[in-house]
Amino acid sequence: MAEIGVGLVGYKFMGRAHSNAYRQVGHFFDIDPTPRMVAVCGRDEAGVKAAAASLGWEGYETDYRKLVKRDDIGLVDVATTGNTHREIVLAALEAGKHVLCEKPLANTLAEAGEMLTAARQAGVVAMVNFNYRRVPAVQLAKRLIDEGRLGEIRHIRAVYLQDWINDPEFPLVWRLQKELAGSGALGDIAAHILDLAHFLVGPVTEVVGTLDTFI
Repeated sequence: MAEIGVGLVGYKFMGRAHSNAYRQVGHFFDIDPTPRMVAVCGRDEAGVKAAAASLGWEGYETDYRKLVKRDDIGLVDVATTGNTHREIVLAALEAGKHVLCEKPLANTLAEAGEMLTAARQAGVVAMVNFNYRRVPAVQLAKRLIDEGRLGEIRHIRAVYLQDWINDPEFPLVWRLQKELAGSGALGDIAAHILDLAHFLVGPVTEVVGTLDTFI
């Protein structure tokens, strides 16, 4: 069975989740090629070295530019803050690597468009890992819709309830800083809802919306 070398940029929160997935995926699914955890990348050498050892990576890098140029890496997984996605993704695409990027893809529409164009020109696989597509209930809904068993779908109502940042004592992480997160909850959480709408009944051809902040 073939394998593909993976380089992960970012080793905290989602980086840990992605690392666990690479270690475990072969126990649950028959996949080809299989992922080989070649190197994880982070700016703090002591931190990324420790992460490589604890998360199961063969080695580490402290500069993503060096990571994307490695011949033993075919897939670059970007699990960093949204404001860094553009530069890392474009560097990986320029190096001819396949790319898996955390959502939201970009902090602005212009950045996303630039990455899309670069991916098409590179002729590689480039994707955002919207994990809720694999939830069993969503998979069942998709099958029922595709089989026509629900008839014509004219309306979707979706609610995403999440309370883990509503504590006043919660630290001011990057998700709460506009210069880092870009679109805030709209991109961080509503991105899942929009993707599921595309996945289940898309493509979406027209958008009308109002925004409000409820405290």
